[in-house]
Amino acid sequence: MEGVKKYYYSIERGVVKAADNIDLVVNEGEIYGVVGLSGAGKTTLSRILYGLTDPSNGKIGVKLGDDWIDMTEKGPIGRGRVKPYLGLLHQEYSLYPHRNVLGNLTEAISLELPAEFARMKAAYVLNAVGFDEEYAQEILSKFPDELSGGERHRVALAQVLIKEPNIIILDEPTGTMDPITRVQVTDSIRKAREELNQTFLIISHDMDFVLDVCDRASLMRGGRILKTGLPDSIVDDLTSTEKKKMFKK
Repeated sequence: MEGVKKYYYSIERGVVKAADNIDLVVNEGEIYGVVGLSGAGKTTLSRILYGLTDPSNGKIGVKLGDDWIDMTEKGPIGRGRVKPYLGLLHQEYSLYPHRNVLGNLTEAISLELPAEFARMKAAYVLNAVGFDEEYAQEILSKFPDELSGGERHRVALAQVLIKEPNIIILDEPTGTMDPITRVQVTDSIRKAREELNQTFLIISHDMDFVLDVCDRASLMRGGRILKTGLPDSIVDDLTSTEKKKMFKK
C-alpha cells in the first residue's frame, strides 16, 4: 500500500481525511497490527484492503503466487482475482444458531464437500485454532449455544480459515472479550499462523492484544500512520489519552 488516500466530503465537517497518504507493507506470514483509537481511520483502511471501499488515490498491491495484483482495479483480473484468498472476521461475528459446528464450518458458508472429507477438514481447522484433536471431534456436533464465548470466537475464526485464505483481516477481534477468551484467541491466531502459514492483519484499539500477538504494528491517528515498528516501540508514541483508552491491563 503506497500513498493511499480516502477523502469524504461532508457539509458540516468539510473534507474528512479517513485515510491520508498511507504507506503500509505487510510481509508474508506476518501477524501485523494497526492500532489506534476509534475514528483513527483503521476501519476505513481494512475496508480498502479487503476491497469494500475504493481509495480516492494511491496504490494497493497483493502478492498472489508470483504475481502482484492491483487491488484498485475492479473485475476478475484485479481485486476479483484476490478476493477468494482474503478472509475477514468482523467484531460482530455471528454463527448460525440452528446449525452445529460442522454445519457452521461447511454448508452454512457454501463449502460443499463430501461428508467424511468435510468432517476431516473441519476437525483440522479447529485443531489449528487451538482445540485438541479429541475435543475438535466432539465439538463438531455441538450448537453455538452449547459453547463458551471463547469457543464460539474460535469457531468463527475457524469459519474464516477453513476457506484457506492467504490473508486474514481481523477487525477488532478482542472487542468486549473477557480475559480468558482473549488469551484463547491470542493462542489461536499464533497457532493458525504456525499450522497454516497465513498472514494476519489485526485492526485494533487494544494495545495489550497487539503487544501479545503481533510481530510488527503501526500507530494510526487522524487518518495517518504515525509510526511503524515493533509493538513495544509504538507505546512510546501514544498520547496519555491513547494509553488510558488502549490499555486494558
